[in-house]
Amino acid sequence: MSRWDPSKWELHQLYLKHPRLRKLLPPTSLLTRRSLAGYIKDYGTVYIKGNTSHTGSNIIKAWKTEKGYRFVKERGKPVDVYSINDLYDKVKDGRAASSVLVQKAIELGEIDGRPFTIRLMLMRDGSQRWRYAGMIAKVSGKGSVISNVRRGGGYATTVDDALAKSYGYARAQIWSVRRELIRSGFQIISHATRSGYPSYETGIDLGMDRTGKLWIIEVNLDDPSYKLFDRLSDKKYYHRINALAKAYKERRLMSKA
Repeated sequence: MSRWDPSKWELHQLYLKHPRLRKLLPPTSLLTRRSLAGYIKDYGTVYIKGNTSHTGSNIIKAWKTEKGYRFVKERGKPVDVYSINDLYDKVKDGRAASSVLVQKAIELGEIDGRPFTIRLMLMRDGSQRWRYAGMIAKVSGKGSVISNVRRGGGYATTVDDALAKSYGYARAQIWSVRRELIRSGFQIISHATRSGYPSYETGIDLGMDRTGKLWIIEVNLDDPSYKLFDRLSDKKYYHRINALAKAYKERRLMSKA
């Protein structure tokens, strides 16, 4: 993979080397019949993800039932199968073994029964320093197993609103979580850039489980989408993101002149 767009598996291996960040990674393996069977046995519910896909494309949630196994692809009607071999063939769907991952499903915090994740944006400014640009909560659509708003039919809200509704947090607790999210984001991008991965903007998807524990869902080091921030009534993050992007690009143009 290109250092500009590393695969999920490559980044998982990278963050396993960090003493703190490794504790925020859901157990993940390359998909095989053995790993799929083992993960469902150990964790009950799993996600199957394309190693290089983004925007929630082709993500599958699978779990054990009394009569066999059940899975949902992105959003829609569950499909039942009766053996682990059938499940493996269905979720692999003809893809190369190295191109698919199996991951423990985290029981995320919910708003009205719908799980949510948090997108954290960090960007370089005109002086090439990393800056916090904003964060937003992505709430899954009804019947969706992904938090991508466009693909899953969900909606965006503020992180403050999500934490208050899901966990009942007051202002002090919300600000404590926000500081932890930002601190983790800077550790994530710092570890990547120090390890030789060039980036000037990153969109980091983080999740919190039912107990409030933080998890790393996905790290996007190359061209993360931030149009979602424009859906909030308060445009401060959207304007900040655009201002940082403009300042960085202008500095790059000046350095080439």
